[in-house]
Amino acid sequence: MTKVVAIRREDLSKKGEQRAAVTPLTAKGIIEAGHRLLVQSGQEPQTQENKRAFLDREYALYGASVQEDLSPADIVFGLKEVDLDDILDEKLYLFFSHTHKGQKKNRMMLKTLVERKCSLIDYELITNEVGVRYLTAFTYFAGYAGMIDTLWALGQRLKHLGHENPFLMIPQAIQGDGLESLKELLRTKVSEAIRTQGTSPDQPPVIACFLGRGKTSHGSQSIYDLLPVEEITLADLPRVYAEGSRHTLYKLVLEVHEMYRLRADAELNPKTWEQWTEQEKFKHYLVQPEMYESNLDHVLPYVTMLMNCIIWSPRYPRLVTNDMMEEIAKKHDTLKVIGDITCDPNGALEFSQETWIDQPLFTYDPSTRAIHFGHQSPGVVVMAVTNLPCEFSADASHQFAADLAPFLPGLLNADLQTEFIEAGLPGPLHRATILWKGEFTPDYDYMKEFLS
Repeated sequence: MTKVVAIRREDLSKKGEQRAAVTPLTAKGIIEAGHRLLVQSGQEPQTQENKRAFLDREYALYGASVQEDLSPADIVFGLKEVDLDDILDEKLYLFFSHTHKGQKKNRMMLKTLVERKCSLIDYELITNEVGVRYLTAFTYFAGYAGMIDTLWALGQRLKHLGHENPFLMIPQAIQGDGLESLKELLRTKVSEAIRTQGTSPDQPPVIACFLGRGKTSHGSQSIYDLLPVEEITLADLPRVYAEGSRHTLYKLVLEVHEMYRLRADAELNPKTWEQWTEQEKFKHYLVQPEMYESNLDHVLPYVTMLMNCIIWSPRYPRLVTNDMMEEIAKKHDTLKVIGDITCDPNGALEFSQETWIDQPLFTYDPSTRAIHFGHQSPGVVVMAVTNLPCEFSADASHQFAADLAPFLPGLLNADLQTEFIEAGLPGPLHRATILWKGEFTPDYDYMKEFLS
């Protein structure tokens, strides 16, 4: 079944977006399999802004047609949400739609896809039988870029405060020569400077606290671990703060039962809770989060960097509140930088807000609760770039496309004209299909309520 496949250009509203789900190498495989490939130019015609990390001619080299009109396509690959005016009738779209949780900002897009009888496969929903995602490259790359940007921010902040430091060698991720080059810089020159010259002697030892152990945290830690790092426990924190070396960096990774503690008025005996396993504590927290409160007021007085790597929802207690920051700031100024990699405005960190690659930092003043962009105002510097993987657009795209590639033969061999159940999509793509010809598939029938 020969298909016409298209790669759309990301919309101007997606600031700084240059990633692509289909790289030139993937395009080569599609064309060699006998399919026709259309590629919208990566250069936006009105503004001349480049919206793709790969050149048009790299796709054309393998036989793709570079053209604006994608109407002949059967399948359209994108990356992020599609502007309403650009949604074509009766196409099968693949992109991150951010719709299956009822996200309000994308409900009109969802409604338009339904009205135009489109089919939709969401990358986020491509999973195995037990719900484990296959396409997680961007999550890891958010961790890579977020850690580099936070170390860069620490260097800039310490210099502003009058402290020369080895982190000044680290650029913002997008200013480097790619991920591998930046990794080499960290494991060689920066590490050597820390070992020989040390961090600022008139500042406490550098301690980074990571919230969670998921993919984002794993990516962040893998970058931090390129430096001379020693991992510590929560119990070690006061001792390391008082006696730690300036020729070593320290890493504290918190589990949920360490991020939160039982409230004093919780209807549960604290001795009973102490006897539970970590898994038992975690399950209880998920079921009865109202019994818990943040434990970070016992952590932040000791740490230099806080790395927020967890997903949060309003059902759970906030980890860092404005009141907490105000109380801590009255006695401590240890915390210099927060890397909010999750970038959840007004979320787990009450004062956090989105930043972008071209203006990545803001400073939060706990005493006045004022926010100023940049790193030179009083308070704590926050890095909360909402599109971190874009700082490694080419690297992240190559990894994502490699992870997607095994599913392409099944997609290209599917029968797009028949009923959903008979289309022959492989299991992971079948499970990720939200719409089929404008109708919600059985697993996503609940989403009809999001159209009203």
